[in-house]
Amino acid sequence: MADAQEAAAPIAVRTLHDAVDVAVAQSSETASFPALRAQAEALRRSSRGPFVGPPVLSANLLTRSQGIIEEETSVSAGIRWPGEGKAIRSYAGRAGDAAQSGIEAARLRIAGDVRDAWWSLAAARAAVAVDRDQVGIAATTASQVARLVGAGEQARRDLLLAQAEASAAESRLSQAEAVLARAEAAYAALAGPPPENLPPEVQAQATDPEDSPALRAALDRAALADARATSLSYGARVRLEGSIGVRRERGGVGDPNVPAEPFRNALLVGIKLPLGRNQTAVADAAGARSDALGAGAEASRTRIRLVAERRAAQARLDAAVRSLEQAQTRRDALAEALSLTERGRTEGEIGFIEVLRARQALSEAERDLAAAKVARFAAISSFNQAMGVLP
Repeated sequence: MADAQEAAAPIAVRTLHDAVDVAVAQSSETASFPALRAQAEALRRSSRGPFVGPPVLSANLLTRSQGIIEEETSVSAGIRWPGEGKAIRSYAGRAGDAAQSGIEAARLRIAGDVRDAWWSLAAARAAVAVDRDQVGIAATTASQVARLVGAGEQARRDLLLAQAEASAAESRLSQAEAVLARAEAAYAALAGPPPENLPPEVQAQATDPEDSPALRAALDRAALADARATSLSYGARVRLEGSIGVRRERGGVGDPNVPAEPFRNALLVGIKLPLGRNQTAVADAAGARSDALGAGAEASRTRIRLVAERRAAQARLDAAVRSLEQAQTRRDALAEALSLTERGRTEGEIGFIEVLRARQALSEAERDLAAAKVARFAAISSFNQAMGVLP
């Protein structure tokens, strides 16, 4: 009961690792894997003994009006082919391996979805924070210009420009908040309520593609399909059926002048040979072999895809680092340009329109810088995902 209560307790999400745990617990993708383990155990049990399936008990009575003259009881079952039990046990072992690697691959796939939702939410939050600052700056500027509206036509023109910029800033904020609401909903559908802070993860070391959970799962599925095809191939053969039983019979029944003889016992041993193969089993075996070939090809495609994804993730990370450096340089330059422009306006050398344009350029640079910071963290998560590393 304590274990059940602990499992039912909500997970306090503070990191990407916690978010993945929540998403895995809520996902239906991993719900079928315990059934696969149960299937593997059932296969192991079915491989025991020299017979296929449960034995069949049959009983026959031959009677006349004077009494029973013959009793026959027998047990029959299909005979397992040499090597068939080993093939079924191999199939069961492959099923267990595929279930375990499937859980790991599913967890990695879910981690990729959580990473995307995590950084989409972070980008939306960063955009809203920048736009809120810009709304405050635009409102302050409009308020300052409003004090000078009595100075003449130029002051009234500056006020209109400031009010227009304030309206544009509020419009951008509304759009950013709508994007944030969608990002929050997408995250909540995947991993529940989002945390207040969204810390980044550390970049992992490059790994061998052969160690990727996705590739291991694909290889295990191919091995499972091959083992299943081998196991079903025995069922496509002509299945002999053996039987053993006992017959009790007596003579002298029916002639009132002859005393009835006592029962005599006989041991019955028989073999049944079907006059043809089970075509349904033949079709199942052929389909299983086709599935095995397809699973092998899919594993090869997975290996090629993983190599390509790793290259793309490394290129994305390098580009994100460069983009962040360029965005930081641009933002610093525009901040200094705005400072010089405001100083020139104070000295009467530059008009308000130039200040407004410089402030708009800096606002765009602030948004780009915030997006570049999140993009770099997202690229790190994408790199780790390509390496097959969980948060």
